[in-house]
Amino acid sequence: MFNIPLPVWLIALAQTLGMVTAPIVIFVGGFLGVMLAPSASMATLPIAALVVGSAIASMPAAFIMQKIGRRSGFIYATMLALLGSILAFYSVRNENFWGLCFSIVLLGMHLAFVQQFRFAALEWVKPEQAATTASVVLMGGLVAAWVGPEMVMLGKGLFTQTFSGVFVLLAISHSLLLLLLNFIPFAKSNHSEHADSGRSLKTLLATPAIGAAVTSGAVAYGVMSLIMTATPVSMTEIQNFPLQETKTVIQSHIMAMFLPSLITPFLIRWFSISGVLLLGILSMVLAISIAIFDQGYWGYWTALVLLGLGWNFLFVGGTTLLMQSYQPQEGFRVQAVNEVLVFSTQAIMSLMAGWLVFSYGWFVVNILSIPLLILALIMLSRWYLVNTKQLRDE
Repeated sequence: MFNIPLPVWLIALAQTLGMVTAPIVIFVGGFLGVMLAPSASMATLPIAALVVGSAIASMPAAFIMQKIGRRSGFIYATMLALLGSILAFYSVRNENFWGLCFSIVLLGMHLAFVQQFRFAALEWVKPEQAATTASVVLMGGLVAAWVGPEMVMLGKGLFTQTFSGVFVLLAISHSLLLLLLNFIPFAKSNHSEHADSGRSLKTLLATPAIGAAVTSGAVAYGVMSLIMTATPVSMTEIQNFPLQETKTVIQSHIMAMFLPSLITPFLIRWFSISGVLLLGILSMVLAISIAIFDQGYWGYWTALVLLGLGWNFLFVGGTTLLMQSYQPQEGFRVQAVNEVLVFSTQAIMSLMAGWLVFSYGWFVVNILSIPLLILALIMLSRWYLVNTKQLRDE
């Protein structure tokens, strides 16, 4: 980890300033939804709006950066996020639910660009350093996981309208990110050179390794978003847990998503990528089991921590596998499709979460996650069997 270039650490800092949006909206979105939404079933719509924005911008983000470069792409996206945070402030102050949802869509579009930080960091290192580099960048999310909810608690009573001050603090974070982006040296990518060469997109997606990598990322985000989005509403609005306890559960969950990044590269070396991906699936299965059978505080806490752990193993393992499965000139195309599939899955699950938890309950929310995990296991098994056969033939 000490051999990682300085620009990667600066990108990790940028990741922190950019990612702080996610824990803030995840934590406060459900409460603002309950306060402002026309009906209870729409309470999680602000959270879903964040994911929808990410899904909308995921493919354009990759191609925009291919066209105008990393720095310009990040700067323009951050200016959009600054606009979104200002609009969110005025929407909350004026109790405008749909204005809030629109502003959060803009924030979500910025997050699609923030996700590109990990690819920008990987352009600085050799393929064998991919897992460690991805983990360093994800550590920025660890800091954001702690800072975000604290910003919510600080901004909750900053102005007369509850929670409006949160978005002023978020605007400050985006302003700092704009400043930092002017000093980060981004590597010159050769992805744009011969961008039309290499294998066709159809051939790439049919590759077992890329199929397993993309599915791992999509399932990681899909299962995590479905359960996590429903958690604040289930705890506070249905089970009547205090806001402080809900904050601790969400904070612990997001930290569990990023803290394992300190050891995930070593786990990949010890157990292989397939082993870490399998650990991710097993962790999520255990999380669902605990969530179903224990709706006490520690049941929620344990389930959400295991959910975060499973997300980390699936996402870091999937990202590492993806980076090893295509040629440099194929990079932007593969990254774009990967982001679309990952964040479209996340968007669908987030949109379903509020309706499911209010209409059918916490049990159904968790049960519906199981088919996604089965799909991930099938794709992982397919890649493992093909890979093993190729090794035997060599």
